[in-house]
Amino acid sequence: MVRFGVYSGDPLCAERRLRERLVALGPAHKHVVFGDEVTPAQLLLELQTPDLFEERKAVVVRRADPLRGERELGQILRTHLSPGVAVFFLGEDLRGPLAESAEEARHFPRPMGQELRELCETLLREAGLAAHPFVVGMLVEAAGGDTLRLAQEVEKFAVWKGGKLRRARLPELCFFAQPQPYEFLDAVGHGKSLEALAALGRLLRARWNPQVLFHFLVGHMRALLFALSAEAQGEKAKGPEWLVRRRLSQARRHGEARLIGALQLLQELEVQIKLGALAPEDALHLFILRWGEASPAPARPGRCAPEAAS
Repeated sequence: MVRFGVYSGDPLCAERRLRERLVALGPAHKHVVFGDEVTPAQLLLELQTPDLFEERKAVVVRRADPLRGERELGQILRTHLSPGVAVFFLGEDLRGPLAESAEEARHFPRPMGQELRELCETLLREAGLAAHPFVVGMLVEAAGGDTLRLAQEVEKFAVWKGGKLRRARLPELCFFAQPQPYEFLDAVGHGKSLEALAALGRLLRARWNPQVLFHFLVGHMRALLFALSAEAQGEKAKGPEWLVRRRLSQARRHGEARLIGALQLLQELEVQIKLGALAPEDALHLFILRWGEASPAPARPGRCAPEAAS
């Protein structure tokens, strides 16, 4: 039984491992603290404070990244953790001294490709739903690589368990609770800056995480470039036929050079985000404005379309 665990990386995978360890621990009072709000001394005091009803106690430390370098804290927890007490740390990247002292430490890479599909199939089976390839592909596409959103979409489908819906209606269940990112991505892909800014504003007002939207945007621009590359090699890009056609239409408008330039710009903006010099929301606005400045104008009847700017 693990009583000192450190889990980071993909948030859903980390949460699933935490849930497994809490189940294995048995009945216990769960108490949550936040690593960016508590000092090592305060955390140790919390761990030493007995439970009011003398139950087992499980302390979950979220946003624990500021504590990952605390080697002394890790050694104390490894050797002096009171019986009946467990502590689990969760964060973005906790690799380091704290993790090295833990009974169990795992950093979960973000699932991609086949791993993401397998995760979706697992979530569907756990929800008592059939993992049809069509449904798996649709959910993976709707989640845009965000595993927490994937789990939320599976939960929506579970509400309909036992009911009957035509296959054509299944996509209506995805993202029905809030504005969808597809309008935003389409507007960017077509080089329509004003429409993209308006769609982005609606998403942000609906409390979409701008960091997630930034990653969606990076993924969309990569998908456009991959679609164009596959076509040049006489191959078919991966994905549903309707989605491949949509991506090719946008990719041809801009050409390989502009798409590569877009990804370079996104990479520069991402570095600024990681350095704390730029907020994700500001990075989105900056990209749209710079991308729109050089967007090729649509062709007019009777005239040749201008060449894509490099």
